[in-house]
Amino acid sequence: MTQVSLSQALKELNSGQINKGKATLNILAADQNTAEQALILLFKVAMSEKDIEEAKLFSDKLVSIAPSKFDYTNTLVQLYLSTDDSDMAISKLKEFININSDHAGAHFLLGSLARKFGDGYLAKQHLKKAQENQFQDLYSLKLEIALVYSELLNDHKNAILCLEEAIKIQSDNVSAYFNLANIYEQLGNKSKSLELFQQVLFIEPRHGLAHARLADINTFDPASALEYEKMSLKIIKQEKDNLIVADLYYALGKVFNDIADFKKAWEYYFRANEVNRSYIPKYNKCDIKKLTESTLERGEELVTSNGNSELTPIIICGMFRSGSTLIEQILAASDYISAGGEIDYIHKNLFNLIANPVELANTASTSEFKEGYNRELALRANKRAFVTDKRPENYLYIDLIKSIYPNAKIIWTERDIRDNSLSAYFQHLGPSLNYATNLSDTLHYYTAQQKVKSHWLKKYTDDIFTVNYDELVSKPEKVLIPLFDFLGIEYKDENSTFHEKKNIVSTASVWQVRKPLYTSSSGRYKNFSEYVKQNISEKEFEAFYNLSL
Repeated sequence: MTQVSLSQALKELNSGQINKGKATLNILAADQNTAEQALILLFKVAMSEKDIEEAKLFSDKLVSIAPSKFDYTNTLVQLYLSTDDSDMAISKLKEFININSDHAGAHFLLGSLARKFGDGYLAKQHLKKAQENQFQDLYSLKLEIALVYSELLNDHKNAILCLEEAIKIQSDNVSAYFNLANIYEQLGNKSKSLELFQQVLFIEPRHGLAHARLADINTFDPASALEYEKMSLKIIKQEKDNLIVADLYYALGKVFNDIADFKKAWEYYFRANEVNRSYIPKYNKCDIKKLTESTLERGEELVTSNGNSELTPIIICGMFRSGSTLIEQILAASDYISAGGEIDYIHKNLFNLIANPVELANTASTSEFKEGYNRELALRANKRAFVTDKRPENYLYIDLIKSIYPNAKIIWTERDIRDNSLSAYFQHLGPSLNYATNLSDTLHYYTAQQKVKSHWLKKYTDDIFTVNYDELVSKPEKVLIPLFDFLGIEYKDENSTFHEKKNIVSTASVWQVRKPLYTSSSGRYKNFSEYVKQNISEKEFEAFYNLSL
């Protein structure tokens, strides 16, 4: 009877009687003897009709009748991920693991997803469980654990150990070498990072990302620049991934900037940004206007302080490439301040709530939110009382930060916007900084940010200190002595030692901050004036070259 009924449903479906076939399958799904097979067919029909919600429903029923079959849970998880519902995906994996605690694959998937969505503690817990339960792909497991340590737990020592173990497992796989090279680059170990990137290229000579990284590490002369260009163009010709193509064009721009061939440097930077714009979201001026207005209109919704914290954040904000990494590195040379880098916690948890000030304040008031941010600070504190957080978007949340941490200090970095705009234009930045791919958009974003700064200055006059990059590099003590006084910390000539610090720097300024202060970046825009003029409208050019701080 069962076989006939299932055969009948299949016959109806294959003859185009979809609704009739589905009705037959729904009857069969109510019978425990045929439920699983019927639900599998209903799921396949839903997928063929591209009805993801129906597919979720049938997958969920399959999970409920066969809770130990990982394939069913995995399918349901992937469906939730396809609709950007990571919370439900993770929840379903947790439910599976509660029943099947020794399933290595489930632990690995949960750990990998937790890493992807920024929960380092959950990721570490389940990746370790995957290892305890003999997860078969040990190489991938070691890579994932290393990324958790380096990206989320600020534990680069253990990240390095994991990557070295991965290399022992598969010495011909480039992924571990590449990630290890990145860590040594962030640590400022030039010789080790070069050695590892070159190992990647020995295994895979046309590895575009490794080739691009060499441009930042090395300083080129005319002969080596031409040699690098020749190899890069060969890789670009065969490369299908636009992200890698853009990376190589940005690298070529840097190479020719090294030898003061500014015309050729500009041509490659221009191409790089053209490619970058082809795959990142377009900058939307209306969205930035709404974002700015929502921030400026925010009232005095009650957000309670985090009275239990022994840590004080120093929030460094301003335009990207305005000197924030440099000032953080100088501050971190003090015995009282630890460099926290760009902590994405506040922005990740609050950005989507900005248009709803009540919900924004309610979320920021929860103990879960405050404890979560304090945990991120503690992770980077290194037994120091002050921790910097230089996530650029934090300028949107100064009122909330000051409510939670009344003693928090704000440092706002600024730079001649012409130099600042070009410096951002010359970097391969992500979708959240899409304004950087167009000089006009950068000026628009800068103007909007300045409105917010003026607003906060009126409210927190004594708690915001502006650092001008050009003044800092030309007359450092004129800036640093009052800055340290503003922070309530004695200045001990940190300007003379910051570049020797062996900490992690995870931004585009990784090599610049390993040098003593220099002034050659001030007025750099003048080198590119004629080339910029050829590629933007006359009105945009006048706006760009007549604007400065």
